Amino acid sequence: MRRGTFENYSGFAKISLLALVFIFFTLFCAIILKLEVLSFSGMKEGNLLRLTLFTQDLIIFISTPLLTQFFLWKDSTKKSLQLRTPNLIILALGVMAIISISPLIDVLSTWNQGLQLPESLRSIEDWMINTEKAAEVATNTLLNTDSWGGFVMNIIIIAIMAGIGEELMFRGVIQKILIGWTKNIHLGILYTAIIFSAIHFQFYGFVPRMILGMVLGYLYIWSKSLWVPVIAHAINNALTVTFTPNAFNKGNELVKIVSNNQNSIGYIVAGIFVFTFCMWRIWKYYQIQSALSVLDE
Repeated sequence: MRRGTFENYSGFAKISLLALVFIFFTLFCAIILKLEVLSFSGMKEGNLLRLTLFTQDLIIFISTPLLTQFFLWKDSTKKSLQLRTPNLIILALGVMAIISISPLIDVLSTWNQGLQLPESLRSIEDWMINTEKAAEVATNTLLNTDSWGGFVMNIIIIAIMAGIGEELMFRGVIQKILIGWTKNIHLGILYTAIIFSAIHFQFYGFVPRMILGMVLGYLYIWSKSLWVPVIAHAINNALTVTFTPNAFNKGNELVKIVSNNQNSIGYIVAGIFVFTFCMWRIWKYYQIQSALSVLDE
């Protein structure tokens, strides 16, 4: 097949193609992971988990969208995914927006963890709790490093690789398909954010992760560059790696300050104010660039 073979197909056909490619790479990744487990059976649990995540990001979340976009759109990869160099001021505002909304995300996460399903759905809730506990154990194993090497690898895998892979998949491909399918930017961003949150299988963090996905979605649309949500996403994850208390940063005063004040009302209010200003400025940039595009035509 040639580049852009599916460009004029329906949104359902495009999503179906993406799903098929995703399943193919997931199965291929499962084989690779099995070989890795057999080959590195003596490796420490944390390092084996890092190798697993690196493989998953590379094969599933980077390869899938890059291959799929080749068949979905006739434009070059750079143009299809808007991998253009971002405006540095807009990039800085995007990063500041993600950082400033973090205190509110933390509060929403605490609220989300307290939600309970009706008694009739108890079996589903038990499954969700067990899934959440398994994810928490894996996260603690990953983050609880005691060396610079482990910390750097966490930054590369959890921040850089995840930032690139998830933004290519969700904002670069899925969001573009859904916006075209629904003919509505806001619905496309919302549906993508729901899928983005659901695929993490951490249901007691569903709402804050969905909101984070929506913010990243608007950053992509308004900045007109995928690199803005990629870098913002990576920095958000890097801050999580840096400030989550673990053996590596134990006793660090800055970590203590952040941990003790992350749910502070003052931090939350100030964060919302800064976030609103940053997103407003990025939206204004989008409006100006859109007007210039119309004039050029």
